[in-house]
Amino acid sequence: MGYRLIALDIDGTIRSQEHPLSDRTREAVRRVREAGAMVTVVTGRMFQSAIAASQGLDLVTPIVTFQGAHVADPVTKKMLWHMPLTTEMATDAITSLSAWEREVLAYYGDSVYVSRMTPWVEGYSQRNHGQVQLVKDLLEVAPRGLTRLVVVGEDRDIATLNSRLAASFATRLQITRSLPQFCEILHPEAGKKRALTWLAGHLDVGSDEVVAFGNGAEDLPMLQWAGLGVGMAGSAPEVLSGVHRVAPPLSEDGVARVLEELLGQGMIG
Repeated sequence: MGYRLIALDIDGTIRSQEHPLSDRTREAVRRVREAGAMVTVVTGRMFQSAIAASQGLDLVTPIVTFQGAHVADPVTKKMLWHMPLTTEMATDAITSLSAWEREVLAYYGDSVYVSRMTPWVEGYSQRNHGQVQLVKDLLEVAPRGLTRLVVVGEDRDIATLNSRLAASFATRLQITRSLPQFCEILHPEAGKKRALTWLAGHLDVGSDEVVAFGNGAEDLPMLQWAGLGVGMAGSAPEVLSGVHRVAPPLSEDGVARVLEELLGQGMIG
């Protein structure tokens, strides 16, 4: 039996600002589906942003978004699985950030709530297809079942904040640093591995039948869970040392190259 589910991180794995989704990657994904396997994306992006960023892959399998807190059908838009922050979790996290002087974003559906409107927030909204709504205090939206919180700042400040929050909340919240300038706060039972595990079960696929690609530290648990976890060349050292295989970099169509090799060996479908 070959691999039946291919899970692709988006940013830094199949596309970037410098390298848009390539024709070679599109063709490799088409061939994977033709061979009988399913293809999904597993990303930190919002749902609508993920659909826009993966346009050209013609995805029909449910996708994992919001850093693994949300699974939904890209065709019908129906939500299939969701692990939002509880009111207590959101309230405690927002309260702990009361002195933070940069942007804090609270996600609910396709809306992003902020307590201050800045040029950065406006640009983020345009790039990610989200509706930004200004509120006086983010505590107002804490009871809504927020999908996640994202704290924005300079790399060094975010590193310090990430460590402080992780120590403060321990296992009560999942604290992850998806990008150097982002600290993300999620339900402790969310995350890419958790969501992909749920999706595989929903599709009746075993972990040994999954190929997962990624490039960030937050991808590593998912990559280690998959039957074949592939890190991208140039990824963080802990990713490169912890995966089953390293693909050529995005600039060299690394994902497409690995998929082409697996297809040639009859290992997909």
